[in-house]
Amino acid sequence: MAFDVKKIQSLSQEAINELQAIEKLGGLEHLKELNAELKKISDSGELEQISPMLPPYVQSIRKNLGYLSGNYASLQTHAKNRVAEINQLNEQLSHIKR
Repeated sequence: MAFDVKKIQSLSQEAINELQAIEKLGGLEHLKELNAELKKISDSGELEQISPMLPPYVQSIRKNLGYLSGNYASLQTHAKNRVAEINQLNEQLSHIKR
């Protein structure tokens, strides 16, 4: 089985470009703001006055927004770390003559 260094280097660069695009995406500011506003409304008790169905619904939305925000932050961190690893791989591959 032949080890195609150039192909791996090419795919690595494409992967780095994709990972860097993930890193550059925004910080989900609007989702965080929405979550904060929903918390204010929930804490105020106004939702219960409007409908008894709203508090659990808003709580579920807030929980899911929190998960989304956390997962997104984790994805950005993983992207940054994988770029560094792939760059190290490419550095090692650059010493191979094929």
